[in-house]
Amino acid sequence: YGGRPDFRSINIPVKDEDTGKSNFWYPYGLGYTDEMIHDIEEAMDRLDFNALYMGKPVEREGQLYPEEELRRYFELPDTEPDAILAVCDTKTTGSDYCVLPVVYQYGNDFFVEDVVCENYGPDTVENSVVAMLLKHGVQNAQFESNVAGGKMAQVCQQRIDEAGGRTHITTKWTQSNKETKIQVNAGWVKKHCLFRDSTVIKGSEWSEYRLMLRQLTQYTLAGKNKHDDVPDAFAQLALYVDSKRSAKIKLSNRWF
Repeated sequence: YGGRPDFRSINIPVKDEDTGKSNFWYPYGLGYTDEMIHDIEEAMDRLDFNALYMGKPVEREGQLYPEEELRRYFELPDTEPDAILAVCDTKTTGSDYCVLPVVYQYGNDFFVEDVVCENYGPDTVENSVVAMLLKHGVQNAQFESNVAGGKMAQVCQQRIDEAGGRTHITTKWTQSNKETKIQVNAGWVKKHCLFRDSTVIKGSEWSEYRLMLRQLTQYTLAGKNKHDDVPDAFAQLALYVDSKRSAKIKLSNRWF
């Protein structure tokens, strides 16, 4: 019925995603209590629960980032990170998201500690990005240099310098096919990136982190994706890390 002008769809999830509270609890013991929803969620496969109770079906066969293949962590290692990095997939059109994951590097592992994942207006997103870079003391960040990205990078760098931050922002123009870029870099992301465990990202303060994970795990190769900004940002992260690797030098005897 999607093509009919008189068709309207009402889709209400069984619980509020920020608070975890039931949207269907009524007097006289009717509906779903918070405890009932928790028990159902614990007993079911994640994709089945999202499809049946949250109104968010995902094509299982084409999933690029199945949730069980993501590495998770509870807290950062108790040592100083080798580097604190970020990449920014900037917002272009109205429904697109600005996605900026902040990662703490420990050797070959990259802990996704925080994220901006918003589709608000340019000023609001810019404020969130600057605040995030300052909050974590990000050392280096790369912004996608599209129509809006170059200007945003320039403004953010100026504001960070004025605030006494240490972030050095660079830009990179991307001409490669987005879908191909996402697919070929997914293996690196699943191997080297660690995401916060679901038990430590509860509450409204982690709503953007949870949104980031949903958009990542719901990306499919089998159909059309409503949003691809999150997997695109992590593909950008893979390419950015690869570009920062030092060239290897091999010593050999002189031939003359």
